[in-house]
Amino acid sequence: MMFRRIRPVASRLGQFRCQSSTTSHEQSKFLEEYKIRTMLERPIYYYANKDLPKFSMQRLYQQSERLSEEFIINNAQGTVEHLLAYNARRLKEFRNLPYLVVLNPSISESYNTYLQTMSSLITASLDPPKNLDENQSFTQTVLEEFIDVHADTLPSLSKGFQEVSHLLSVLQIKDFLDKHLKERISMRLIAHQHIKLSESLAGKFVQGGRYNGVIKQLNIPDVIRKNAELVNDICLMKYDQSVPIKIDHNLYPKNYWSQQEPDYKKDDGDVLHFPYIEYHLDYILTEVFKNSFRAHIENKVEDPVQITISTSAEPSFLELRIRDKGKGIQPKVLLQIFDYSFSTFESGEGESYKTLNVPPGVGGNVVAGMGYGLPLLKNYVEIFNDTIPDENGILPDTKGLLTIQSYYGWGTDIYLKTVGN
Repeated sequence: MMFRRIRPVASRLGQFRCQSSTTSHEQSKFLEEYKIRTMLERPIYYYANKDLPKFSMQRLYQQSERLSEEFIINNAQGTVEHLLAYNARRLKEFRNLPYLVVLNPSISESYNTYLQTMSSLITASLDPPKNLDENQSFTQTVLEEFIDVHADTLPSLSKGFQEVSHLLSVLQIKDFLDKHLKERISMRLIAHQHIKLSESLAGKFVQGGRYNGVIKQLNIPDVIRKNAELVNDICLMKYDQSVPIKIDHNLYPKNYWSQQEPDYKKDDGDVLHFPYIEYHLDYILTEVFKNSFRAHIENKVEDPVQITISTSAEPSFLELRIRDKGKGIQPKVLLQIFDYSFSTFESGEGESYKTLNVPPGVGGNVVAGMGYGLPLLKNYVEIFNDTIPDENGILPDTKGLLTIQSYYGWGTDIYLKTVGN
């Protein structure tokens, strides 16, 4: 005769208490999140419909020129208001997605991040800085925390949209992500601008100067070399190889057409400098070099990747041509090169133009990834579109542009055009 062993009552009671404790914790967490969601409904609706001025380089310059103690205090409140508006817009766009899409754990995680950010920004708006010490605390506890929280949201979002791609059309995904990435760039830039202005005010700054914020006069050849070295470090870790680069420009036709290395000492000190946001240009160049360098390594090309610099003062723009001889891009791949989550790294295109996509902050030794690198790069380049209108109304507005020309079997040219002041 078989007897079933009966566990001691104390053991079963302990298990019951543990389960009850877990259930109670989950219920408390749910109620807390529900309370936050309920309290934020009206602010989200208000800020999502709030008008914002068009984002432009000129606005960043104006903030730099007006820098003072009084201005930075007022700008702190304005920064919070702008971040609230952008954050509320993102929440509204998440809610416009089909319900099953938002239920995806990765997408839901991104949504909850913006929801928590909304709560912290509203708290900050209720007690804005009143002096420089409070502004210092505001930049550290609110803005830097905001930047950190939103630094690594793209991998989760990418994973989520890959998992729900059967629920949305390609156009729906593209429309959502185009707006999301552009507004994400704008939000981080607004926060960085106030942080940089605050740092300048606390140190040495030029009264009425144009470069007290995120925009600085950059030595373009130095920036190019710095990012080439960074990508070569990645390539050395991955392939135990590096790729040489050659920098020239079209400022001196004799040197340029003879293919001789131009003598930068002939410059008057300004022609190879350009005012721009360094971390934006860093990301743009890093992504392009990842593609070009890997194409050279994969196809055993020993020639250098050639970068040609062209600048203009009136209107102010910088144009770079990055030319590689990495056998080019297949036409069918070229059609998809700016599609989200498309990466030739996983497509088996051994001779094609390889993408080395990884968003900022994900990891220095990750060479290929989610397929967001080039689309995000395009948004970084085009974030300041139409910011330099022609004064006479004759020529089209100067735009930030990213274009690719590829001759399959030979190589690829990428043209980057970014606007200045």
